[in-house]
Amino acid sequence: MGIRIDGLGELERKLRRIAQTLPQERDRFLKQEAELLRGRAVDNTPVGKKNGGTLKGNWRRTNPLGGSIEVYNNTEYAAHVEWGHRLKRKGKWVRDASGKLKFVPGSHMLREAVDDTEKEFQDDAKRILGRLLQ
Repeated sequence: MGIRIDGLGELERKLRRIAQTLPQERDRFLKQEAELLRGRAVDNTPVGKKNGGTLKGNWRRTNPLGGSIEVYNNTEYAAHVEWGHRLKRKGKWVRDASGKLKFVPGSHMLREAVDDTEKEFQDDAKRILGRLLQ
């Protein structure tokens, strides 16, 4: 009595092909998704009266490295606009009528971009993996 298994050679060839093409496909995918995310972050970024688009124009992405990529904005005040901040004028904290410090809410430009692209990211990943496994 015995069991015969056929098709392992074909499976091995597919796995070898995937191993060879995966790094390039992964990097292409990461670049594509990072550009999509960066574009949405730019669209979500407010333009201030003082700086006329400096923040909006400073969104960047790194090149893929080891399956990772970053989208960032290194403008000095980017985190304050993203997450919000206390209000200061002429070196003094601004308070409301009750004496409480005024707070400018964040615009969440990157967080909203991530939320907006999450579904597309998953769909694109499934499509690419499906193509690799054919």
